[in-house]
Amino acid sequence: MKHQNTIFEQIIYTTIMSDTDIKIGIGFSQIKFGMTEAQVRELLDEPDETEEMRFDDGGCANIYYYDELGISLSFEEEEDYRLMEISFEDEEFSIKNLLHVGVAKNDLPEIFKKLGLSEPEHEDLAGEGYEGKELYTFDDENLNIWVDEGEVSSIQIGPLWKDDETISWPN
Repeated sequence: MKHQNTIFEQIIYTTIMSDTDIKIGIGFSQIKFGMTEAQVRELLDEPDETEEMRFDDGGCANIYYYDELGISLSFEEEEDYRLMEISFEDEEFSIKNLLHVGVAKNDLPEIFKKLGLSEPEHEDLAGEGYEGKELYTFDDENLNIWVDEGEVSSIQIGPLWKDDETISWPN
């Protein structure tokens, strides 16, 4: 993270980063789905790196990487560059102190049950050239759990949907 300029900015940053609970469909701490790039930069400062991603359907997204925090944030053009996805790759972030990066794959079924998650779709990506990688997708929760070599390597969340076309933005 870049050096915060004022004591006020340092206090805000410390407050944000003391709350590492991942909230499905909402975000984490004060970072919520639907925020603009400027709103996120105001809270987290400038990202360490940015990338413009182009999709096959012609759309695009701006990806912000905060390396020290172990997160990346995606702002999609189709939604006026509002926050649409957060990826967590640091074990400090967790869902109800149960699910975090580093959890063993064998523990996942019990954790999924304790969290009350819907039935996941499971994909072994070895057949696609990604040996040791697996993906658990929870459509109802807009949640992806990536497993690499038998351990959770990334947790991705997005906003919840009212229907196929309407996002349920958090308050």
